[in-house]
Formats: sequence, structure tokens, C-alpha cells
Amino acid sequence: MTDMISVMLDAEAAARSLDLHEDFRVLRRMREMDRPADPRNRNVGRVGIAIDVETTGLDPDKHEVIELAVQRFRIDDAGSIIETGKPRTWLEQPSTSIPAEIERTTGLTDADVAGRAINEGEATSMIRDVDFVVAHNASFDRPFVEARLPLIAGQPWVCSLADIDWKGLGYQDRTLSGLLARMGCFYDAHRAQTDVSALLHLLDHVPSGGSKTVCGMALERAQSPRAVVEAIGAPFSERSALRTRGYRWNPEQKVWFIEVAETNIDLECDWLAQHIYPGRGEPLVKKIAWETRFSRR
Repeated sequence: MTDMISVMLDAEAAARSLDLHEDFRVLRRMREMDRPADPRNRNVGRVGIAIDVETTGLDPDKHEVIELAVQRFRIDDAGSIIETGKPRTWLEQPSTSIPAEIERTTGLTDADVAGRAINEGEATSMIRDVDFVVAHNASFDRPFVEARLPLIAGQPWVCSLADIDWKGLGYQDRTLSGLLARMGCFYDAHRAQTDVSALLHLLDHVPSGGSKTVCGMALERAQSPRAVVEAIGAPFSERSALRTRGYRWNPEQKVWFIEVAETNIDLECDWLAQHIYPGRGEPLVKKIAWETRFSRR
């Protein structure tokens, strides 16, 4: 044991030395966040739940959840995580074999999920009994989770991907692993519980030059009045301009759309009228709340 401690101390000393060198950046292995409950915090701040799923594909109408991971946490008024609950993970056997590409990505095989099922009652209760749900790319996770656990519909959702202006903060790689790397951490295996742990570390992080945690910033944006502007009938030739502006393509509804603050609706409509279809149409504006954002219901 003494030798092990000595090796760890030597490694940390070497890492600190490298950190001081401008040509090196040291990454440390991410550890599971474990912040025990404190009775004094019972009525402090708000309670959220971090969530991630692994699925058999990208379409919630055709594909199924094969792994669901969640972990409750409490934040203080500044958005810092002050408590974490016990992480919970469930595997579930889908109706068809796990595709080879999913197996390669997640490491999950048909044998791993054979006979397994999500505890629907426990999972639903955990998700319903919080102030908000958070995922990194909620537009993917929320439809899958609500399809599997329909009783959680109507819960407020926050997205650590969409609700933070990562580019404005100087981050080019918005993937969870890329953002954690900028924070000086790395982790193994693309699995739901590992991603939930990574998400908690991301939420608790205060970006360089900022004063709020990622969670605090994302919550503020998610709760602000927002709207989806759909570029109905936009010419195919204008797809590049829309993409550059920040619009995304909805393949089901076959429309380009963007989410904006309610105060910027007129500005966005004016831009569309001037650059996309002057005199040939108008966009569709849908006001949304965080209870329905990213949901397909």
C-alpha cells in the first residue's frame, strides 16, 4: 500500500510539473462524483436528475432503449452541486438484436441485456420527483425516455449542449468527452452511467472567465421565454445560409428551425424575410416552455 501511495504521489508531482509547461496539457481520469447528503441542505437550492440513454438507433419511433442511467443531485443557489444521490443504471433487452455498430460503440451485447428490464416504477418515480431533468443533447434523450416512461411527460428539461453558448465561451468541441478534456479530465467507455458521471462534472464546472457554473447558466437559459422559428418553405438553395445562421434540419417535418429567446423573435423573422424568402412567405413561430422543449409529444 505504501508503494502504491508513493507511485501515485510521484505521478501527481510529474503531472503538476507538466501542467506548468506551455507545451503540455495533462488529463486526469474522471472519478465518480460522490457528495453525501447533508441534513442542513434539505431545503437548499433545487434538485435535478442527470440522465443518459443508450439505444438501438437514432429514431425513437423505431428504436429502443437498451440502457438507462440516472443520478439525482442538489444544487445551491449559485448552481454548484452540493449533494449527489446514488447512481442507478438499468439494462433492457430490446425486441430485436443489438445492431453491430451499436455494439461496437457501447460494448453492449445481446448477452448483456438478455432478460433485463428497466424498473419502470422506480425510474419514473425518480425522474418525476425532481425540479428538472438534464441531459447532454436532450433533443435525443428526451423522446426516448418519454417513449419508454410515458408518465414522466411534462417534466422541465435542461440541455447542457443546447443551453450553453459553447462557441462563445471558446469551446469548439461540444461533445461531452471534448468538453471534459478541456476541463482536464478523461474517461473510458461510451456507456450511460459513465456519461452521467461526466455530465455531473460538466454541470459543476465554472468556465474560464465566468462566474456561474454550467448548470447555473443552462438553467437560466432553459427557463427564459423561448420560441422555435421554422423557416417554412425555405428554398433548397438557401440551406447553407440557414445552417450558418444556426438553423437545424428536422427530417420528419422537413423544415429548417432555430430556437431563439422570445425577445429575438422579430429579429429572426426579419432576417428570414430579408435573406431567405423576401416576399415569398413567412416563418412559423411556436412559443415553447421548458416543460415541452425537446419533447415530441
